[in-house]
Amino acid sequence: MISGHVTICKIYKDGTKEVVLDKANLVTAGLGSAFLDIQMGGGSTNSSDYAPHYFQVGTGSIGYDTSPAREASSTFYQLSAPLHWSSYGEDTDLVIDKQYRGFNASTENTTAPYSYTELLNTSASLSAVVFSGLDQYFAKVRRGSVTKFFMDSFESEIVLDENTANGISISEVGLFAKNPKGFNQDSPLLMAYKNFTAIPKTSDISLVFHWNIGFLGISNSVDNYYKGVPSPPTDDPNFGLTLGIQTR
Repeated sequence: MISGHVTICKIYKDGTKEVVLDKANLVTAGLGSAFLDIQMGGGSTNSSDYAPHYFQVGTGSIGYDTSPAREASSTFYQLSAPLHWSSYGEDTDLVIDKQYRGFNASTENTTAPYSYTELLNTSASLSAVVFSGLDQYFAKVRRGSVTKFFMDSFESEIVLDENTANGISISEVGLFAKNPKGFNQDSPLLMAYKNFTAIPKTSDISLVFHWNIGFLGISNSVDNYYKGVPSPPTDDPNFGLTLGIQTR
């Protein structure tokens, strides 16, 4: 089973590290849609287009069911309230791009004219679904921030430094694949999402999001029970820096 896990840490200016979240995240329907494209030969032919390349943080929360019977509740492709480019701050070191966010949409109409609506916590038959999108702002996952690839999973790290999104209370984060449909221009597709108690972002701290996604053997339904594993110390020279192919 494909699942995910995210750890969020506050890093203070003196180097002190505080773990504020260490739980499973929701792997969304976008990742499943990308796998379907691979199997059916309908998506991009470049493997890099399926890798995490963009992210968003926001101030809202998408509600979803964490019970085992939550198939439809993972069917969403957006954050509730993603930040506008201006909210990241003029001095941020992030690269902010406007991209065409992809999503699946469906219609209940059986005759023309057809009106399609983005799927949000509901499922639909494949024959009633089309791929669409709209422009939104995304931050790029920096080269080297996909820190490790394993045989069955990957790790990725996102950093909001001391100059980024100050004065904003962050309560959601989403990780997006680059361009699974293989369009001429990137169309990011949400692959993992996590909402959490709002964290006020100030210039006194950096926020570090550490992701694990793959065949982790950890169901999202254990979110309320799984406490994670101890994080490596911040003075570990390999923490967040290793790039390569490894086996566990």
